[in-house]
Amino acid sequence: MKKIMLVPDLQIPYHDRSAVRALAGFAEQWEPDQVACVGDLIDLPQISQWTKGTAGEHTRDLHKHRNEAIEIIDMLKIDVISRANHEDRLFKSVSSRLPGLMGLPELQIEEFLGLNDRGITYAHKPYRLAKDFYLMHGDKGTQSQKSGMTASALANRISASVACGHTHKLGLIPTTHMLAGKVTRTHWGFEVGCILDFKSPGFKYMKGLANWTKGFGLLYVEGDKVTPVPVPILGKTFVVEGHRFAW
Repeated sequence: MKKIMLVPDLQIPYHDRSAVRALAGFAEQWEPDQVACVGDLIDLPQISQWTKGTAGEHTRDLHKHRNEAIEIIDMLKIDVISRANHEDRLFKSVSSRLPGLMGLPELQIEEFLGLNDRGITYAHKPYRLAKDFYLMHGDKGTQSQKSGMTASALANRISASVACGHTHKLGLIPTTHMLAGKVTRTHWGFEVGCILDFKSPGFKYMKGLANWTKGFGLLYVEGDKVTPVPVPILGKTFVVEGHRFAW
């Protein structure tokens, strides 16, 4: 049975560092066949539209965040990353402010994060994880405040199962189709949570109001059958297959 670990939004440098290290320890023990990130791996706040014209543009620490992202990519052994709105900030910032630099390969997200040298795929389009199961980012669909509904809407839209991030929620919603009492197919909408430090200054705009859930996702693939499993992080622990992981 093929095992896939789904890494949620980390938004480095606003990630929960202890939880990420615990996830790396789990992955070393669980030995997934593939590690896929739903995107928003790095936040890039220095070039966000929200910091334009503020002191946040002048912090000069982007290289530190980039280097930490590369370290975590290697730590988690990520081999595919979905495009996402936070990584898109690099392209949007260059194209809108300094369009003459757009042809520089080092300013493409693949080179910026050192993905090509590591043989890591940056998926600009929905990425097929298994039969009728795709990796996407949740910003491509209509946002819902209910866990799992953003992914479920995307799944209905493409007529296939979807694992996504962006919402920072953990939720799993099946849509089953039947004909004459026989199940013909089931599409899953799978939101895999986040691993963020909720007390980080980067989330002051939330003013304490959010319905985010720490967690990640697993897929068990057996031929054409895919079993998705959400893994909530409760406090400083999570449980997989009856084993508790803590830090």
